[in-house]
Amino acid sequence: MLVSSVALFALGACRGQSVHTTQARVGYLRTQGPIVDLGIDSAAIEQGNIKLFPFESGNDVLEAIMADGIDVGETGEVQPIFAQSAGHKVKVVGSTEPAALTSMLVRDDAPLRNIADLKGRKVSFIAGTNSHWLLLRALDRAGLKQGDIAPVSLGGSDGLSALFSGDIDALVMTAPTTQIAVSNGARVLFNNRGLTNSALYYVAKDSTIAKRPELIEGFLRALSQHIRWTAQNPDRFIDVAVKDLGVTPDVGRALLNVLPKKLVPVGDGAVGTYNQQIADAFAAQGLIPGRIEAAQSVSGEFDKVLTP
Repeated sequence: MLVSSVALFALGACRGQSVHTTQARVGYLRTQGPIVDLGIDSAAIEQGNIKLFPFESGNDVLEAIMADGIDVGETGEVQPIFAQSAGHKVKVVGSTEPAALTSMLVRDDAPLRNIADLKGRKVSFIAGTNSHWLLLRALDRAGLKQGDIAPVSLGGSDGLSALFSGDIDALVMTAPTTQIAVSNGARVLFNNRGLTNSALYYVAKDSTIAKRPELIEGFLRALSQHIRWTAQNPDRFIDVAVKDLGVTPDVGRALLNVLPKKLVPVGDGAVGTYNQQIADAFAAQGLIPGRIEAAQSVSGEFDKVLTP
């Protein structure tokens, strides 16, 4: 697995710390998710005793977890499925509520109007991610299969350039890139509402859960409080989005509107059942070797820390 330069820098930095530190080493997705702006809430960082490390993708985060470079990491919904399928001893210890974070984009002037219109079209997505999961669910809803489209693998700015130039017909993208694209002439054909949760998961190794639960507990308590703080301080969030993500205030506001507003329990069976749907869908596509019991990789041990 190739790791981006940002991820390599972060992984090198966190590997240099003692695994016995009292500080929770947390890997987060650099351009999405509720940790992006955690730095403006210094009280949460101090209370949770947190050290943050940015990564480009959930795959990079997962690799850092397995290498003991971080204690807990933020990923999409699909990464834990692949980790379990590969035999890695990791568990989902926290989750945001479902949110409209993933969308299918087309050019504003495109003739495509519904999911069925994707048949025979060039559709870009990143395999093994939330974007792939949304595509599979959407195609199934329309009675189509992945073989009914022409898959293309482009992400970020390359994907947007291909979309606007007409080299591809549609692109699955996540926030905040979706909001940026819409402000520049893209149109949301559909988002994940009613199809997938598009939640952010927080993942840790079984050994960390057993030996250092206080690190995970401190982080999740701080994050739970911070997510609610963000919802109550929209102007502060938008200011940081403008500064750190380089977006306009309108895009920052649109991003805030789709971000999850709370963490939810993972030990009540709902996440395990939902993850089983993901696992079965990827097994049916031959993307994982066979069926797994997805609920076995979910731990509700830390649900107690959620802010009431």
